[in-house]
Amino acid sequence: MFKNFTLNRLLVLTATAGFAFLLLDTLLEHWATFKQETLTFIPPIFSFIGLIIGILAVYKWNAIYIRVMHIYLILSIAVALGGFYLHLEPEEDLENLTYRETIHESTEKEKPLLAPFSFGGVAVIGLLGTLRKWNAEVI
Repeated sequence: MFKNFTLNRLLVLTATAGFAFLLLDTLLEHWATFKQETLTFIPPIFSFIGLIIGILAVYKWNAIYIRVMHIYLILSIAVALGGFYLHLEPEEDLENLTYRETIHESTEKEKPLLAPFSFGGVAVIGLLGTLRKWNAEVI
């Protein structure tokens, strides 16, 4: 099945699989915080849209879908940088917290600082397959 795929198409397929894994990972990791913070919906929704665009790009493999995937991968870098900013923990004034907030802070999992850069990694792999410099073969 993959014999007829060019290297560019295989790289976009790899990036699409990356979006699938990111969808599962972000759903599992953000599940507890969906009710508390609405911004936690961004990574799973973004991953789902990337998965759909990636599947269409690999299946159709024409210039329009390749360019749409290329633009979406550039947006993925912006999401990685935005997620990195949101995962930074500001120094909180623990003296002004209520007892309930203090208990919540002590039981809450720490946000992994480099986790959002997984979107950047997917983008780099996919961008290698969609760059015009590499002559993406279009059927």
